[in-house]
Amino acid sequence: MPEYLAPGVYVEESDAELKPIPGVPTSTLDIDKARRLVAAMRPVIEPGPEWSRFNDADPGVTLIELFAWVAEGLLYRSGSDFERRRNAVLRATSEVKAAAGACAMESETMKRPRYSAGRLLDAATLQAEQDYHREKLRRHNRNLHGFGIVCGLEVHVEAAADSSGGRIVVEPGYAIDCCGEEIAVPFRVQIALPHDGETAFVSLRHWEHPCPQSPAQEHTFDAGCTEEACLLATVADVLPPALAIAGLVRSNDRWTVDPAFVPPRRNKRT
Repeated sequence: MPEYLAPGVYVEESDAELKPIPGVPTSTLDIDKARRLVAAMRPVIEPGPEWSRFNDADPGVTLIELFAWVAEGLLYRSGSDFERRRNAVLRATSEVKAAAGACAMESETMKRPRYSAGRLLDAATLQAEQDYHREKLRRHNRNLHGFGIVCGLEVHVEAAADSSGGRIVVEPGYAIDCCGEEIAVPFRVQIALPHDGETAFVSLRHWEHPCPQSPAQEHTFDAGCTEEACLLATVADVLPPALAIAGLVRSNDRWTVDPAFVPPRRNKRT
């Protein structure tokens, strides 16, 4: 479960450096190979509005079955290191999901519900109405504004007075991802520096989940609404539709913002 930072802002656990899981051969769980597999599948997956259908031969179903088999094997051999391996499986699954769930482009015409007197308004109809307006806004953002940082979202590293090494500070701001989702960071937040590696990125992505009743009450949610929030993380590389809002480099055991990295900015189309 991502950690709450501020209203609408969460941080997800991630490693700046990909490492094999102790006791498990890298051939069993190779995230880079999985990414390449998903990238190879994209030309087949993306022509439709969804990344997969429900037939056994569809690429999406094949990928799900593959990772279910990998997860089952890892959990069977987990032993005393259960939690660490479980987290690794979850990270791998989330990365594949993020790649597979990348936005579909305008391959179909948009359709909205048509109402008439006496028609029953059920949950599916109201959901279709919401989906129509949300997809219309995404297409508007993609085609009129492009993607990238709209304003704010400056990133810097604050040194710590103790031996903790400091924290990454992300200032408030607004962005649009490559799918057209709008991402807001309404408050100044701090996240931990990476533990490993020499380079890393600060990533930002759109995230939806059931509304929490209270940040202090974990796993307690209000099923009556969905919160449109964002997730911050430090990662070795950034998978779309997430945005890299800063690069980090480590020198002499100190992390700093990479001045050579230029984050994507909103493109003005003419």
